[in-house]
Order: sequence, then C-alpha cells, then structure tokens
Amino acid sequence: MQRITEYYGHGKLLLTGEYFVLEGATALAIPTKTGQRFTVGPLWGDLRYDLEWIIDDGTAAPRRELFFLREDWAASTKPSANPVKARLQQLFRAAEQLRPGCTTALYQKKVATRLEFHPDWGLGSSSTLVYFLGRLLGVNPYKLLELSFGGSGYDIACAGATGPLLYRRMGSYPEVTEVKWSPTWASKTHFVYLNRKQNSREGISAYRAAEKSPRTLGQITQLTLALVDAPDLRAAARLLNDHEKIVANTLGVQPVKERLFRDFPGATKSLGAWGGDFIWALSELPREKVTGYFNERGYPTVIPYNEMVL
Repeated sequence: MQRITEYYGHGKLLLTGEYFVLEGATALAIPTKTGQRFTVGPLWGDLRYDLEWIIDDGTAAPRRELFFLREDWAASTKPSANPVKARLQQLFRAAEQLRPGCTTALYQKKVATRLEFHPDWGLGSSSTLVYFLGRLLGVNPYKLLELSFGGSGYDIACAGATGPLLYRRMGSYPEVTEVKWSPTWASKTHFVYLNRKQNSREGISAYRAAEKSPRTLGQITQLTLALVDAPDLRAAARLLNDHEKIVANTLGVQPVKERLFRDFPGATKSLGAWGGDFIWALSELPREKVTGYFNERGYPTVIPYNEMVL
C-alpha cells in the first residue's frame, strides 16, 4: 500500500537587504511560524488523469481541484488558461530541464496543499511551493526558482530554516548562515499589514532600472550586520532608518513613514517589495498603543514580533 508523505515549508520575511540582495548584498531574513503544508499520496478512483492537485488557501473559499495529464507539462503543450495550472506547468517543465524524468514522481499522485497564512500577505505561497517541489522531485530549488519565477532565493532558504538567517546570493548555491538572533528589543516590535499585496516582480523591475552607486551594496551589508549586533531598540531604529533612506534614494520613492505614518512614535521599515505587504514597526510604546495607532488608521492586522517569527 502506498503511503502518504508530508512536507512543510515556512513562510518568510526579509528584514534587511530588499532589492540589493539580488546583487549580492547580505540580507537578514526570518522564517515565520506559519507556512504551507503539502501531502502526497496515491491517486485513487478516476484514472483518466495522471495527477490531481488540491489547493486550500486557508480562506473561506472552496478548495480548488486541478487535474493533469503527463502531457500537460510537455514542452510542446501550450500553457493552461487557468493561471494557477499554468504556474504549475511552468514549474514542472523547469524541473524536467534540471533533471529529465524527475516528474515521473508525480504520476498517479494526489497532492494536497494547505496555506496557513492569508494568500494576500505575501509570506511565501510561491517560495514554499518551489521548496516543496525541489524536495519532491530531487532538484535544486534555487535553480528551479531561477528557471520559473526568479528572485534572490532568500525565501527558499527561509522555507527550510529553523531560525533567522543571513543570506547572500551566489548563483544557484547561495551562502546561507543561520544565526542565533533573538534580541530582547525585538519583542517590542510589530509587523503591520498594509492591506494590499505587492507584486515583487514589479518592484524588482523598478530596482533594476534605477541608477545605483557601487557603494550601496556594501552599505546595505554593513547595516545588516550592524543590526544583528544592535544592543537596543533605539540603535536598531537608527540603522533601519538609514536603510530606508538608501532604498528610497535608489528607487526615488518616499519611505513608508513619510508617506503614511509621519506621526508614529518610532521607526517603520518596509519589508520586501515597497508599497505593500508588511512593514516592521519599532516603538517603545506598549503593544495596545501600537495596535491602536495602526487600527485607527485603517490597518487591522498588527502582529507582535514573537507571534510571527519562528
């Protein structure tokens, strides 16, 4: 009897190094407590198909069921009109490029996925999928990412991490160093959802089109390493404010504090692609005061650091 195998990938947040991590700057990233679960088992019943894929995005929406024939991800097959199915086809084809024949592991299988965070939060629904397929199909997940969605790969590292990490992109085999980093001041910080999902690919395009000083990569790396050693909240806030100025000057956009939270009694830092998803709020104010500040301005999702981070 075929057994059911379970896989798990953690979500992610990039605390420093957004954009610049693409070009080799050292970034600080953290895996989240929530992630995405995957189960793989035999496909029973209707054998007209080779693969059944069930998606539960953790919301009240009905589960989605997708069915595949093995020909569906052949190079000569047109992408499906269904964007989710087309994305999976893209990944299966990329995996075949890396390791021909590996997708036979999908034949006569039923794969069920369950997302533990809201799909609009940008915490890694795609990266956990790539990480899972890398493990299931026996391919390098960083190379799989390169051939499909693109990106720095820090989110792939987070999917399998057990704690905070320093990440430096070095082609298909990045430098990943897990660090024992749990400063006491971090417990006074919060993650605030800005009520909109930001397309990271759009942000990356804007970054690549921007003029950049060669010095900025080194500055971002220095700020990242300094943050790891920051002794208190005030020092951390100063470093993150400097980080915001560098990114703002590079992209030619306003930092989120200037744009939305000028009167916030503390520091705010954009995370990942600027303009959406989460920000990191640092303040000496008690939790209820911080939550109240953002709630009053229309941002109901305010998550304490220790409740978000693995």
